[in-house]
Amino acid sequence: MTDCAELSVEVVPEGEHAVARFVTPSEACSLCRGREGTFSRDTDGYEVFRPCARRHVRKNLDLFNAARIGRRYAEATFDTYAPRNRSQMEALELARHWVGTYSEGRRARGGVLFWGSVGTGKTHLVLAMFRALTLEHGVACRFVDYGNLLMDLRRSFRAEAGSSEAALMLPLVHAEVLIVDELGKGRDTDWELTVLDDLISRRYNAGRVTLFTTNLSALPARPAGKGLNPAFDQRTARASRNAPPTLEERLDARIFSRLNEMADFVHVDGEDYRRTGLAVSRRRT
Repeated sequence: MTDCAELSVEVVPEGEHAVARFVTPSEACSLCRGREGTFSRDTDGYEVFRPCARRHVRKNLDLFNAARIGRRYAEATFDTYAPRNRSQMEALELARHWVGTYSEGRRARGGVLFWGSVGTGKTHLVLAMFRALTLEHGVACRFVDYGNLLMDLRRSFRAEAGSSEAALMLPLVHAEVLIVDELGKGRDTDWELTVLDDLISRRYNAGRVTLFTTNLSALPARPAGKGLNPAFDQRTARASRNAPPTLEERLDARIFSRLNEMADFVHVDGEDYRRTGLAVSRRRT
């Protein structure tokens, strides 16, 4: 038998998701014997249940598991991120430092937006931050893929229950730390921009911390002329130079301005990990 002081935790692929669990089952605890707490009498003689350390750690496991992270990221930690150039090393150091300062109580600091080309480990970094915040520090975080969020919201509009949209959005608005993966992924419709503007504005006004990743360039958009429709001018200028849109061009100028106030922009440069076969998401278990 062990005792509740032995609380080793592991994250393993289970079905479609990465699941956090105790290495040893609760029944192996010699103190609580699976009850995750003990009964004792207080000073007034009443018998009360006192949760043990395992019960407190289980809350952290629940925070992690509620996000339903994909199984390919079961090994996404700071230690398994293998930087291959200076920008990736600096991004890793910043991510570690950010989690450390946040967990020490300096929670007024802003968020982070990791940007760069596909396959440089941006999602790996934010999931390593998510893992450390939830499992090690008990911070209530939410993780959402921006494209999946839009699809869920579209389905909610077709649902009969009028509260379905609020049920999806409110937990994201009120999360202590929200992670939005692949910002800018979508068709760039007015409806999508309205959804994003609502989410960003409400978190901005509440002073809440948000972490982002995007495959789009976060460099300022190039000047696009002085026509009556700046957005049209930008699209025309982009088409003329045969270049993909920047984050500023993909989003509304107001949203991009808010992002600059909410987060530090961190460039993660390099080759596509997926093509090299080194990505943690490609490892077989």
